[in-house]
Amino acid sequence: MKFWMMLLILGWRMSWLSRNSEGFQAQLEDKDFVLQFRNFGGSVGRSYRVANGKVKATPGIHHEPTMTLSFKDSAYAYKTIMAAGKDPKVFMLGMGAQDIKTEGDPSLMMWFMGISKYLPPKKKEKNEQEEA
Repeated sequence: MKFWMMLLILGWRMSWLSRNSEGFQAQLEDKDFVLQFRNFGGSVGRSYRVANGKVKATPGIHHEPTMTLSFKDSAYAYKTIMAAGKDPKVFMLGMGAQDIKTEGDPSLMMWFMGISKYLPPKKKEKNEQEEA
């Protein structure tokens, strides 16, 4: 359940960032691909279409993704993706242990690791919190 929900929220967040974050928008320039996350069994999955400076998320397994990241199970996927913002090496460690498998264009995994810094919401400054 956590993995499914996280993939849903990830789609919302990337879509929002594509409209509101100049840094994130720069990462989308000249990109056209489908990135998919799923568990090994395929019972949980979501794809993200990146094209024309936008991100569109679609539930389920895509028939022809450009790159797929498959995780051994949903709990492991949730834990790994949540940790990736602080330590991008978690993907490499998971791949080394065969807990994460990639299919397709491996450069897109590096792209995702590069955008992971934009994914967590920014913390409010202390002055903003006092005014709220």
